[in-house]
Amino acid sequence: MKRDYGGVLEMATRANSMLHGLSDHIEQQRQEFNQTGFYQTFSRNAVANMPLLSKHAVVAAISDMEAAGYQFGKKQTGSTSQYALTIQNVVDIYQHRKVPKYRDRHDGPFVVFVVSLKGGVSKTVSTVTLAHGMRAHPSMLHNDLRILVIDLDPQASSTMFLSHTNSVGSVLETAAQAMLNDLDADQLREQFIKPTVMPGVDVIPASIDDGFVASDWEELVAEHLPGVAPSEVLRRNVIDRLAGDYDFIFLDTGPHLDSFMLNAIAASDVLLTPTPPAQVDFHSTMKYLTRLPEMLERIESEGIEPRLKANIGFMSKMTSKHDHLTSQSYAREVFTKSMLDCGLPRLDGFERCGESFDTVISANPASYPGSADALRKAKYEAEQFSRAVFDRIEYIRSTL
Repeated sequence: MKRDYGGVLEMATRANSMLHGLSDHIEQQRQEFNQTGFYQTFSRNAVANMPLLSKHAVVAAISDMEAAGYQFGKKQTGSTSQYALTIQNVVDIYQHRKVPKYRDRHDGPFVVFVVSLKGGVSKTVSTVTLAHGMRAHPSMLHNDLRILVIDLDPQASSTMFLSHTNSVGSVLETAAQAMLNDLDADQLREQFIKPTVMPGVDVIPASIDDGFVASDWEELVAEHLPGVAPSEVLRRNVIDRLAGDYDFIFLDTGPHLDSFMLNAIAASDVLLTPTPPAQVDFHSTMKYLTRLPEMLERIESEGIEPRLKANIGFMSKMTSKHDHLTSQSYAREVFTKSMLDCGLPRLDGFERCGESFDTVISANPASYPGSADALRKAKYEAEQFSRAVFDRIEYIRSTL
């Protein structure tokens, strides 16, 4: 029998029970109130105001598609029913109108890594917000973006936000295992990729056990993948094999200079650096930036040529306080033209959404535990941020 040093074993058992209880409670609430899917729908007039559409075009498309047997979402309002068009309905209208998708303009997935060596700087919140925000933004739906989040943080925070039932307990089908097991694309799809509440956004989960994998990474790669460089496994065994399935792949790792972070940097097309304005966090971010060349040199020493095209900075946890504005000015001096004008401010909505395992994009106002106005403000900021990141990436891709 294991010795329970200082009650640690008993405490761990209670913590595990608590995690399962919280997850089960949220899932029961969602099922009870029929909130297991993405809540947002659009009226016919709202769709008519989206890019590359008009009222006449939408009415004609719906008429043609219904005549062919297509069924659109509707909701009852009094004695009449009105169109309540889902994301997929809107995507299908664009397809009927023969509007090109993002994949028609670009080949292969663009890999984005929100990274810092400082914990608590909004890496995970930024990652999942971008995944949901870029997919569901009304002005971007014509792109029909297919998005995958690969969670390599043993804390599994991205998994919690996107697919909370896969974030509790010991999960075997994790991103770390997908990397090591050298599987084909079909096996990756069937065993490792999990859908999220938002159609078009998938996640490969993480688990606390992945921390042990990261600590022995070089030995494990040498044993299971002889001849493969330790930092090229993510790109080689996962991303390249799913290249035809996704337009954007977002990576999330813990705030540690370990093998997972090196794999993520080696696989990335763009790095996003969240820069909190608080003095301690700001200094830590600057220290991370001074070490980034060292990480790239280490990757090159393995015979890998990094694909990095930009390192984009943005402010996170920002307020209008004077010292925060000063930090923002300092950040602009460092990032210069690579500084994003838009960021993620410190708002109650971003923090409260974690209580229901949601992002501010996926959180249903009907069940959100805080102020509806606070959620609305946070969602607006998230959409602005998502659009700004997408536009910057489009600019970068246009110059390649």
